[in-house]
Formats: sequence, structure tokens, C-alpha cells
Amino acid sequence: MGSYFKFFLTPLFLCIMGLSLIIDGWMGLSLSLVVVCSIIFGELFFGDDISTPNYRFPFLLDFSLFINVPLFLIVLYLFLDRVSSAFEWYYLLYIPILGLLMALSLINIGHELVHRTSKKFDCEVGNWALATAWNPAFAIEHVYGHHKNIGIVEEDPVTASYGENPIIFAVKAFFKEHVHAWGIESRQLNRRKQRILSLHNRILNGYLRTLMVFGLIGYFFSWQAMLIYICLGIVANYIFQLTNFIEHYGLVRIKGKPVQYHHSWNSNNRMTSYLTYNLTRHSDHHVHAQKEFWELNPCDNTGVVLPSGYLTYILLFTFFPSYAKSQMAPRLKHWHENYASVDEKALTLHYLNFSN
Repeated sequence: MGSYFKFFLTPLFLCIMGLSLIIDGWMGLSLSLVVVCSIIFGELFFGDDISTPNYRFPFLLDFSLFINVPLFLIVLYLFLDRVSSAFEWYYLLYIPILGLLMALSLINIGHELVHRTSKKFDCEVGNWALATAWNPAFAIEHVYGHHKNIGIVEEDPVTASYGENPIIFAVKAFFKEHVHAWGIESRQLNRRKQRILSLHNRILNGYLRTLMVFGLIGYFFSWQAMLIYICLGIVANYIFQLTNFIEHYGLVRIKGKPVQYHHSWNSNNRMTSYLTYNLTRHSDHHVHAQKEFWELNPCDNTGVVLPSGYLTYILLFTFFPSYAKSQMAPRLKHWHENYASVDEKALTLHYLNFSN
């Protein structure tokens, strides 16, 4: 059962956070630090997982996915209720923790569900999750844009160039995703001869959902709760954009050429893989986008595997960007010499300087 339980790690952390908010005070805050310490400890010491079990009960894995959304909403309710009732300064310490959990349980889960384009209910839950996390355009741009344009820096807003500033990238990528999504949706609506400013527009529907959630928070809680909710969205989207940054950092692809395993960075770090439902098996995800998360292969023999988890690299690129860049340089050089095509080598030579 361990192969099933590992994907209940994020729901478990959400339950711990909910309990910490019910207890409240310094004891509650101390309990929330269990989540932080567990993640850090797991990243550093739990090693890798390259197993590919044959699951007999996939409905349990689906349950582990869907349960994140209501659990996070319960935690969000508890937190906003505390903030609105009697604001304490230590509640600010919850923001980065809950922002991380919003990224994991709403944006990441939404990412997984909107890929299930043939399942209307799954897509609907995914769209609501993304809208609640302030990112309603992601479903359109990611599925119909990023997966088509991966590695083409000029056309993909979430493919990061070598040496690019991670914070500037995160801000730029977030807004460019919305612009690209509007372009994709506009072309789709024009082909159907439908108006852009109508409820046929999926992005407009997403914005309305976000505004609805924001309005409900203002109505039932307080202006402080609304500000906190905005802060949670900023943290969550920053974390997820930094994940995008790491997944394709410095890698390129020639337009028109097929997506291959060497166009994404993988990590088989046990903690990150479990928390993100194998998002870290990113090469296989891009080559086989319709695979369920439990079907993805670790690609441990492709040469594009990072030695640490995505969360470690998020911290490194945020607080020690020069060091993180120096750690990636030899890996990019290895990629350039052993995996890049002739045309990709010519393209990387145009802007990569591995001596820096």
C-alpha cells in the first residue's frame, strides 16, 4: 500500500495545516512547521524513487488527486476565518507555507486535471482549482500553447533561457501566459464564428470564477482576508512559475521538430515527486502528455536528471541565483555535447556561455 500512500502526502500535509489552524497560537504554528521541516528533510535525505508500480486500483490514485481541492478550501476557510476574527502578526508566517500548498493542491492538481481533455468533470474541477489559485488562463496556454512550443524561447512564455533572472522570469511568464492564452482562445473562437467577449470564452469564464471566489471572500470574511488571499496567490504562482523555470531552463528545441525526452529536466527526488504527483517526471509528461501521473516513467537514463528536487532548485534560484546558475552550467554543457541536435547546438551556442 506504500505505493498508493505516497500520493496522499500533500493531502496529509493539508490535514496537518488544518489541525494547526484549529489549535491556533504558537502551538498551532509549531505544528505547521512540521510540514516545512518534513519537506526539507525529505528533499535532503529521502533519496530518489524510480519505481513504476503496476497499480490495480487506480481509482485510489484519482481520489488522492481530487481530495486536495476540498481539503485546501477547508484550510483556506480556517485561515481566513482566523485572520478576520483577530489578526495576529504570526499569521503572516503561514503565508509562504499555505502559498506552497496552494501551488501543490490547486495549481499542480489543476494542471493534471486539465490535461484530461476527454473528461469534462475532471477538466471542470481543474479549471475551478486554477481559477481559485489566480491562474485561470493556465489551462488554455499550457495544454494548447506550452506543449506545442516547449523549448522555443521566442514562442513559449515558460521556457527559460540560460542565465535569465528567475524573479523577472516568474513575473514575465505569468503575464505572458495570459496574453498567449487570449491569442489561442481568440483564434479558436474566430474559427467557430463566436464572439470573443462572450461566455464561450473559456478564459473569460475563468476570470469570472476568480472574481467570484475573491468576492465571496470579501463578503464572508474581511478586507484583511482579501489581502491575504492575494498574497497566497502571489506566492503560489511564483512557486509554480519557478517550477516552469527549472523544468526547461536553458534547453532549446527547433520549431517543427518533435518534442523529445531531452527537452525537459527531470528530478526523481522522492519528496518532490510525491508532492507533485510525478510532475518531476517531466520528459515523459511532454512526450506522452495524455499519460496519467502514475504511468509516467522516471527517464533516469536520459542524462537530463537533476540531482535534487524541484523545491530545492526553487530555493536556490530564489536566494542564491548565481550559485544555482553555476550548478546548472556543467549540466547544460553535458546536454549540449551529448543530447542536443546539430541545429540545437547551433542555437545554444548563440546565447550560452558556459564559462560564466
